[in-house]
Amino acid sequence: MSQNRHIVDGYNTNTGGESMIEAFTSNLHILMPALWGSFTVYVTWYVAKAKHYFPITPVEAKQLWTIHKEASRCNAKKWKQIRRSGKTIGFQCECGHRHIQKRPIVAHLPTTRIECEVSAFDRLHTTYKST
Repeated sequence: MSQNRHIVDGYNTNTGGESMIEAFTSNLHILMPALWGSFTVYVTWYVAKAKHYFPITPVEAKQLWTIHKEASRCNAKKWKQIRRSGKTIGFQCECGHRHIQKRPIVAHLPTTRIECEVSAFDRLHTTYKST
């Protein structure tokens, strides 16, 4: 019974009477930087590399196929849409070339800039009330 005493009362005979919790907390100065480093690497990967399929229109797929034909001097006459979940995500050329549109998961939508032009006359014109 004395050999299995550490199972019942939570003390480990190999650590000189320390409990497992005390052994864990005494090594936190090693474990915490390792955990935070792993978390930072994962978040960096997620933001920079993780991607998802981005739907494009069939017209865009045909335009991309035309660009592929011109750039690589491809003699193919047919192309096929690559679809996922009912949406076009790319194309496959008769020559074997595949293009799949992917975007980063955290990509921002393009910002819409509304420019308001004010003429010089409007900037200089001021109205005065005569009293």
